[in-house]
Amino acid sequence: MSFLNTNRGDSQEEYSHAPDGDKIFLNGDLECYVSGDKNSKAAIVYIYDIFGNHSNAYEGADIFARHGYRVIMPDFLRNNPVRVEMLGDWQRIKSRFETKESYEMLESDFKAVKDYLVNVEGFDKVLLVGFCWGAKKAMELSEHDDFYLGGALFHPSFLTLEDFKGVQAPMIIQPSMHDPDFTEGFEIISQKSFGDLCYIQVYDDMIHGFASGRGDWSDSHVRVRTNEAFSNALRGFGRILAEKS
Repeated sequence: MSFLNTNRGDSQEEYSHAPDGDKIFLNGDLECYVSGDKNSKAAIVYIYDIFGNHSNAYEGADIFARHGYRVIMPDFLRNNPVRVEMLGDWQRIKSRFETKESYEMLESDFKAVKDYLVNVEGFDKVLLVGFCWGAKKAMELSEHDDFYLGGALFHPSFLTLEDFKGVQAPMIIQPSMHDPDFTEGFEIISQKSFGDLCYIQVYDDMIHGFASGRGDWSDSHVRVRTNEAFSNALRGFGRILAEKS
């Protein structure tokens, strides 16, 4: 199944996705991109990677929106993403995301997003999508709040076994060749009551970030594998919603 726009020219730099949705503000200065029908079957909190609101993030959010979901992508980084040239100082990046962008520091933002989906738009079924650092936030949201029905994690970063022990909903986990071995964590969630709804697939031919900020979707092979990852997430969400209906 193909989701990504194939009219990209010869390189990723020549292409920019035109977003389908709109912007709103929550919690004062939290800009959020919202896409999809307000009467959708469920909503998704879409948590981007460390590169923030880039073209691939908008296109990914719109993929879920076009397949029946109301999607909200909050700009938790407040227009201060990591730039590619900063990747050489990984310890500094890691320190930032473990402190300034910790769950505790963003808790009021998470609450504002949930309150908007539930009390303004009226959703009672909400799922989570996270990329890289965003996958860690999706797991933490599930750990702290059993309201969320499940999540899809693309090339996750920063995860620990404690996250898998604490998670309260099924997770679809799709690491790349550069990501840790999540076999032990997956065994933990597989033993939970929702274990049969969990799924893992390792993309051992893809770099970290292939389905988001570092994904060169002008490359036909990367595009095929990214389409596969989005398809797995959509199929898994369909199973989760069927179980909850």
